[in-house]
Amino acid sequence: MMVVVTIIGVLVTMAIVYMRGRVRPVDVANRVGDLVREASRRAVALGPVSSNVAVALGSTARTQISAVATTNTLPGPAGISFTTVVFTLWRLQDVTPTVPIPSCTGYPCWVPIETYKTDSNVDVDSWVLHKVAGYGEPTRTSNWSAWVFPGPGSTMPIPPLQCRPDGTCDSCSIFFKAVLPGPSCDPAVPTTVPLNDQCGKLGVLPLGGAINTRMDWN
Repeated sequence: MMVVVTIIGVLVTMAIVYMRGRVRPVDVANRVGDLVREASRRAVALGPVSSNVAVALGSTARTQISAVATTNTLPGPAGISFTTVVFTLWRLQDVTPTVPIPSCTGYPCWVPIETYKTDSNVDVDSWVLHKVAGYGEPTRTSNWSAWVFPGPGSTMPIPPLQCRPDGTCDSCSIFFKAVLPGPSCDPAVPTTVPLNDQCGKLGVLPLGGAINTRMDWN
């Protein structure tokens, strides 16, 4: 009986894997949002940054999220280009620990905690800093250079998405869309079909690392 149950369990697992649909933009938005929630949670749990370190860094951020974007091209005559992004959650080690951290050459030191690479079925289109905004926001950009963080031993620059010990995080909006062509996600372009599988938007609210995800770019 146990063998039969085990075999059924394996078959069910395989069925779930092979029958699962393509990753949607909103799924990626939710996953990045989970990273923000974790950054807020850890910032609260780790507590205030040492005052001298906060002054030296010019920031009270306890955690931060960096991003490195890569431009890709689908094979084939169409040559569709899309962007994938590797998001990394870091925590600040502001005092010298009892047991040295291998990746740190000195302290304060930013220590990588968790990394997430966006799915190859989803294009990371653009982002807006310091507000939850729609696609028509004039400050929206596809340039991710401000999010690049040099490494564990670096103190500057600090990426634009930081979380502090009171749980607040910098607000921003990130826009995602499916790589394969479909209805336009731009709200200015009328559409009569659902955008559920085509578009996704992540809005990071300042209080408590709260997130809001949508299946459109409004």
